Amino acid sequence: MNDNTPPQTARPRRTRLFVVAATALVLVGGGAVGYALVAQDDRSTCENLLSDAALQRSLGDAYREDMDCGTLGRAIEDAATGSAPGRHTLPEARTMQAALAAVSGDIEQRQEPSIPANLRAPLAAALADYAQDTYEILSSVNGNYARRADGAPWQDGKTVRMSAHLDDLVNVIRAVSQAPAAYADVRAAHVRTCATHLAAVPSQATGSVYTGPARSCAVGLGYYDGIVDDLPKSGAATWRSGVLKRLKATADSFPPYEVNRAQHIAGSWQQAVIEQVDSDQTQFLKDDSSRIVGIWTGARGDGVDSKKVNDLEVTIADDANSSAMEAQETLQCTRRPTECG
Repeated sequence: MNDNTPPQTARPRRTRLFVVAATALVLVGGGAVGYALVAQDDRSTCENLLSDAALQRSLGDAYREDMDCGTLGRAIEDAATGSAPGRHTLPEARTMQAALAAVSGDIEQRQEPSIPANLRAPLAAALADYAQDTYEILSSVNGNYARRADGAPWQDGKTVRMSAHLDDLVNVIRAVSQAPAAYADVRAAHVRTCATHLAAVPSQATGSVYTGPARSCAVGLGYYDGIVDDLPKSGAATWRSGVLKRLKATADSFPPYEVNRAQHIAGSWQQAVIEQVDSDQTQFLKDDSSRIVGIWTGARGDGVDSKKVNDLEVTIADDANSSAMEAQETLQCTRRPTECG
């Protein structure tokens, strides 16, 4: 069961041996390095993934040793997702967990968070379908996810839950994000999950019951921000334009807050991004936490200029910044494992 304590950064599997400030300096040029390596991506294969025993078992009859990356990606998506969006069986969750571990393991072996182009869309679709789980992993509030990172998926009442190591999840999200449409889809899925949690906050809530969902949302968005910072600087405007194009294509009308709170928050966010965010912005989407909280508090009538809301906005900005730095550190450790324990 979730609690509402302020989010804390999960303890990563690896111990970073360099300080955050030094990491930030290294990352100034990290994008260029990333693009040089991404150029090799289309020549990569899925041999390592196809040889992963856990992934083979979870795919069952769908597995073929001669399948190409696109076929493998579709097999993973089909085996990991069900007929009802966001609802999974234990075998489906085991497939997703095995896929995350296998893809991240391959990434760490190659020391570069990239995957073949035809693997990105199906993996992103599967990730978006597990947005409730990835939200919990990124926010690090629900201790069950951290404790079960090395264990099998589990039944929680009528819900099947799937955990993974935070580092693995960051690596895989970064890899699929080479495709701007994939990044748009997984980020939007995170926002929809944020909206669901925010919509459930009681009208008279105070303390961590009030701030907890907003902070959890911001922590997750910070990881997505850090992934953007890791993407190549050359061609960044084109990539950002692709993200906005995808968000525009997938936007839909949304109801008033009183009719469906979660859909109103998520839909208002997507519309605001389309109308207000420019692909030339160097701080691309980095004010999303404040944007979402502004929509939520405005719809609740909390007073957007009140001290309570202003204090929350300051706090969530710090939360998002901290997890963005954590994402950058994780990706640097992937590329330079000798600098990490």
